[in-house]
Amino acid sequence: MDLSGMKLALQGADPALLEKLQLPADVRAFLAKNDGGRGTVGPRQRPLVLWSAEQIAREADEQEVTLATPGLILFGTDGGAEGYGYLPRLKHGRYGRISLLAAGPHEFESLGDSLEELITALSEGR
Repeated sequence: MDLSGMKLALQGADPALLEKLQLPADVRAFLAKNDGGRGTVGPRQRPLVLWSAEQIAREADEQEVTLATPGLILFGTDGGAEGYGYLPRLKHGRYGRISLLAAGPHEFESLGDSLEELITALSEGR
């Protein structure tokens, strides 16, 4: 996964906080190494903000879209009104994007089956 256009946190997240969050294994592994990051991905330099573990925990209770979409775990944004997250109840394409103003799960756009596939899709302009 090419994150060369990103400024990543130099330290990993607090292990105790990571343990409390219900995150997919690859997102947990990323946060254990780099507790978030921001920058751009791909030739079109699409903005990407990967939240810290603390922000993931905070946003879970504050974002209306997570309340309207049971099970949705948001872990980042495009810096604007699009959120990136994980919807575990799907069989395929559990990683994707959803408007932070979304009405519910029908607005979740699947982009991959892993964090790497999601970032690749964003890099490719999907």
